[in-house]
Amino acid sequence: MAHFPPTFLDEVLARTDLAEIIGRHVELKRSGSNMMGLCPFHNEKSPSFSVSPDKQLYYCFGCGKGGGAFQFLMEHDGYSFPEAVEYLAEKVGIEIPQEMASEPGDAERRNRALEMLAQVADVFTRQLESEKGSVARNYLQKRKLPDEIVRKYKLGFAPDGYGFMQHCFGTDLRLAAQLESIGVLFKGERGYVDRFRNRLMFPIRDRRGKVVGFGGRVLGDEKTAKYLNSPETPFFHKSDLLYGLAEHRDEIRKRKMLLVVEGYMDVLALAAHDLPIGLAPLGTAIGEHQIREILRLHDQPVFCFDGDRAGKQAAWRALERMMPILKAEHAPKFLYLPDGEDPDSMVDKEGSEAFVERIRKESQPVLETWLQGLRNIAGQGTDGDARMAKKADAMLKTMADEFLAAAWRKEANQKTGVPITEKYIKRRASSVRLKVDALAIEERFVAALLQKPVRFNALAEKDLRIFLDSSPVNEIYTRAFSLIQDKKMADVSSAELMRRLAGVAKDGSDLGSDLALWSNAPDIEDEGFFALLATMRANAIRRRLKDGVDLREAVELKRKLEELDELRRGNE
Repeated sequence: MAHFPPTFLDEVLARTDLAEIIGRHVELKRSGSNMMGLCPFHNEKSPSFSVSPDKQLYYCFGCGKGGGAFQFLMEHDGYSFPEAVEYLAEKVGIEIPQEMASEPGDAERRNRALEMLAQVADVFTRQLESEKGSVARNYLQKRKLPDEIVRKYKLGFAPDGYGFMQHCFGTDLRLAAQLESIGVLFKGERGYVDRFRNRLMFPIRDRRGKVVGFGGRVLGDEKTAKYLNSPETPFFHKSDLLYGLAEHRDEIRKRKMLLVVEGYMDVLALAAHDLPIGLAPLGTAIGEHQIREILRLHDQPVFCFDGDRAGKQAAWRALERMMPILKAEHAPKFLYLPDGEDPDSMVDKEGSEAFVERIRKESQPVLETWLQGLRNIAGQGTDGDARMAKKADAMLKTMADEFLAAAWRKEANQKTGVPITEKYIKRRASSVRLKVDALAIEERFVAALLQKPVRFNALAEKDLRIFLDSSPVNEIYTRAFSLIQDKKMADVSSAELMRRLAGVAKDGSDLGSDLALWSNAPDIEDEGFFALLATMRANAIRRRLKDGVDLREAVELKRKLEELDELRRGNE
């Protein structure tokens, strides 16, 4: 992971308007000093999503998601940390430090490559509108794709023959090498050759909407691959990308519907019928990274497949790749269409309303799909039950969410009548609950300090030790403690301290959620703060006594403990 200079990240955050970033996706309304809206991370009817423009933090009281601008782009839009930093830096007009490039000129080369890809996309688009593009236009008319969809998604055409790219961009060898590096030329025995010929072109975009590659559908009866994608490049990784993600992300969240389909034309046909909710892998079986993207975008996606044997096999492969990342909060479904039909043909025959109704009525929950798939593989009878139980046990062991695995195991037991070994998690659940309860006092104490940084003046150097047993809280606490010791931060405001502390969570850790939660905690009065301080000091003494000290120190510690308990009771 890139390690950006802290001063650079501070400057990016200071110039970023978090409310504006979030406001593109969430309707926010003023509520006191904060803003409230419906959480973009889970379905809710009453607003529980709070944004603090002053502190540049957000927090959802419903699902617990929280953080700053970097975390929002990572959680909501699926950016990596470096991508989130680069996006915000570009947005607020700050140059990325030169030392961040792995080699001198890397950032410049990447930007130049993306600019050239955009130019190539424009060339393909103009070619579709030309006389030579009539074969592609006729195909689109035959597929009933409206002109406005063709224009919106910037479809294009790569003409037949050789030398088209060099005709458009010139024959300079350095330029040809650049065109090769972005995947539109390849080097043959007789020089550079066009990769895409006589194909309808689909620009593939990354999360930021930048063209990073192409998919091309062959036109005519040529004996070649029906679909051809760009080769792997530093910015085009076929197994990471989803067609339609940049274009449909906001509509999917707004409509709370996501349909995973198999091809580009399915995505576009749905959009043509006012259903911009489709996403598709790039012509290959869907992978784990793509499923993660889908579940991050919507927790109840519907995976749509043909009802024939090949469609069911594709669905099973998707389910196998899904199981290791499924959580109890996810509720994906599977929809099988009639033989010979795909989303393109079905939405054309039925219309959008009837097709949406089909999705709602006929899609099967993932658990039901899994159990039916197991039975199809294992067969009937006693031997089939044994095979089904064995396969179920093997697949359940891949699941990271043990609660979900236990629920699925119970269902598999009932279907087979064969007890499947269960890994009980009651002890773990109990320990997690105890840990959360133990942190409650510490979190309230940190919240009190962050609400009024002047309270740090009441702390002594020895108080640095009171959080050593709790690393997440300790990381924030010690950072705040050290910041306040800096004379330049002596009179820091709560909002400024929060912004500076966000640096602890800049790598995308969960600390951003902790900060956001504490910043939105109810105000703690001074009496409550001093009671918490006494409790924390008393707990630190009890730990020292438990660890073992000599008799003289034990007597002194117990005396201090009595004083602290009396002080705490007086402030409660």
